[in-house]
Amino acid sequence: MKMRFQPTFWATALALPVLIVLIVLGTWQVQRLQWKNELIETRAARVGDAPVEITEALAGADDLADIEYRPVTVSGRLRNDRAMILLNRVHDSRVGGHLIAPLELASGLGTVMIDRGWMSLPELRAYTAVEGEPVTLDGFVRTYTVPGYFVPENEPGGNNWFFMHEDEMLAAANLSGPVGFYVQAGPNATPPGVYPVGSVPDVKLRNSHLEYAVTWYALAAVLVVIFVIFHWKRKET
Repeated sequence: MKMRFQPTFWATALALPVLIVLIVLGTWQVQRLQWKNELIETRAARVGDAPVEITEALAGADDLADIEYRPVTVSGRLRNDRAMILLNRVHDSRVGGHLIAPLELASGLGTVMIDRGWMSLPELRAYTAVEGEPVTLDGFVRTYTVPGYFVPENEPGGNNWFFMHEDEMLAAANLSGPVGFYVQAGPNATPPGVYPVGSVPDVKLRNSHLEYAVTWYALAAVLVVIFVIFHWKRKET
């Protein structure tokens, strides 16, 4: 008794496109994995650079993405008197918020939002400040992102903010001059033990592309095995 492989037309016509799609999806995930790893490495290297003046950083960039996470120095009039509260932020396992204050840039570029860092919610609600003061501080360029579906809408009237939104924040502060980015204050923006607490941006990104690639390739392999077994016929001798 011998064995022979006898694929049928319709089974082949159905299985082959599915196999191609599975391989393409797996290959795409491998490419996405390489892109994501390079992006993480670029961001990690960028946050370690020495700060430069914001005008210098902008002059050397074709797009804001080229300088996102870049350490910069900004100077101007910090409007702590028009500070906002970015809610639901965690520091050392404690839930609180971030203090956001507009900075009217001395360079004349406009008004940039400064994420000054974490404070407890009672401290944020009790925060008071005199009208704007001239400052120079180091931080990191951050770009505004679209919030997820489950993020609540901002409540400017109650000073409850759930995500950064330049136009809404400028309107709430009664200021103008959008610049298209905000600055996250670094850990040295305030003395140790003094709030708000700045930080280095987290450059990690969700990176499950390897698992996805293995899944698609495994499904392709299973399809091939099933196809071969199904068409492997015994031949009487």
